[in-house]
Amino acid sequence: MLLTSWISVSAGFRAVALFAADEPSVMSGPLAPIGPGSAEVEYRLRAVWEELDTETRELLRGVARDAGRQVLRGALLAALMASVLAVVAATLLTRQLTAPLTRLSEGARRLEGGERGLRLPVPQRDDEMRDLTVAFNSFVESLERQEAWRRSLVADVAHDLRTPLAVLRAEVEAMQDGVSTPDGPGLARLHAEVLLLSRLVDDLRTLSLAEGGALSLRPQDLDLRGLLLGVAGGYEQRFASAGMTLSVAAPQGVSVRADRDRLAQVLHNLLDNTLRYAGQGEVRLEGRAEGESAVVMVRDHGPGLNPETLARAFERFYRGDAARSRDLAGRAGSGLGLGIARALVEAQGGQVEASNHPEGGAVFTLRMPLAG
Repeated sequence: MLLTSWISVSAGFRAVALFAADEPSVMSGPLAPIGPGSAEVEYRLRAVWEELDTETRELLRGVARDAGRQVLRGALLAALMASVLAVVAATLLTRQLTAPLTRLSEGARRLEGGERGLRLPVPQRDDEMRDLTVAFNSFVESLERQEAWRRSLVADVAHDLRTPLAVLRAEVEAMQDGVSTPDGPGLARLHAEVLLLSRLVDDLRTLSLAEGGALSLRPQDLDLRGLLLGVAGGYEQRFASAGMTLSVAAPQGVSVRADRDRLAQVLHNLLDNTLRYAGQGEVRLEGRAEGESAVVMVRDHGPGLNPETLARAFERFYRGDAARSRDLAGRAGSGLGLGIARALVEAQGGQVEASNHPEGGAVFTLRMPLAG
């Protein structure tokens, strides 16, 4: 619209300028077209100009000069106003576009300074800045979880070390004070606590190596049915003592690619966990091929997993029921068994998950690459 107005004013100004020319040669020279039918309009204007007297011509020249100055003044004013409006609009638009970046930069500085619980407002527009802000908030939330997990880990390690150390100290001091004698039963209690400490340290080292990718693995093609039967054979007596039965179901000809000792350790941890928490009833150890994976399932017929346990089953030192965290011999678990199982499985390119069976009981599902 502004361009159309400017063209119309320019055309009118040039028509007036035709009358205002100071030299006759200007009247006779060519003019650029000013619109449709410009040649006829120019001819008529020339004819009218020739009929005017000198005084009228001078008057028209003055009018043309005034009109020219007004048009120029209006054009300059319009250009100035347009420039001001453009600057204001550009400033507002730039501020609106860079505001999320400014908040992100400020949030990063506050995060670097140690502030936690930080959340940035998410822009309403569905664009890259919104995605970046959502990713930043997710990163901060993940960082908070990691820091809380590390604090909890230190506290859990300290707690699990303190208990056997306290027992050892009490037993040794009692022997030193003559309250108890260093006989067979006393030494057996000390030995049990030393074994607990040793097992805890070994579990922590295994977990650290597996999660850090520094664990030494020797993958080979394993017969899945033979592996399951071999592992289950070592648990028959323990399951029977607990009033439980352990059955194995796996077809012939299914081979899995894994480290034998580490995969057996995973199965040991899953079955140990079942012994502690499942209660009496049947426990099924099943294996099969599914797509490109070998699937192993450990299913019990106990009470199943509550929502909190289901979400935290593989966390370090998490015990779903502290009252049932000891095995049949009264040995306390380290709380690292399922965490180690997941780390060992993932280190070999597999996956493990926990769920509840629709008919009741907990199910631990292990997926490993098939051989070949």
